[in-house]
Amino acid sequence: MMQKILVVDDNEDILVILKNFLSLKGFEVLVSLSCNEAMQIFYNFKPQLVLLDINVGQEDGRVMCEQIKSEAEYKHIPVILISANTDGLQSYKNHGAYAGVEKPFNLVKLLETIQEALQEPLSQ
Repeated sequence: MMQKILVVDDNEDILVILKNFLSLKGFEVLVSLSCNEAMQIFYNFKPQLVLLDINVGQEDGRVMCEQIKSEAEYKHIPVILISANTDGLQSYKNHGAYAGVEKPFNLVKLLETIQEALQEPLSQ
């Protein structure tokens, strides 16, 4: 069965690139331009992993990450925070994220991080 990834970023170009790249790598990918919309998609789509920008327009992806991690049913789902703001990424673990990846990212390295996160045992 295809593994599902939800990508949240307010940059449409990044969403298109990631959706195309990850789809080619065999993932089922849904994208969202806002955290608010993304949470609705999250509950319906039930992804195995979330790629989440820290600054999503006026919203903070770290808050969405904490929301996911605060729910027992979903806290095992790895969230990878992405950002051009390296200072914001330093504290990814404080928000429950599996990893922090700096933009602009290397797609091969990003894919490796995604694959590692998906292979982790569920008891994170």
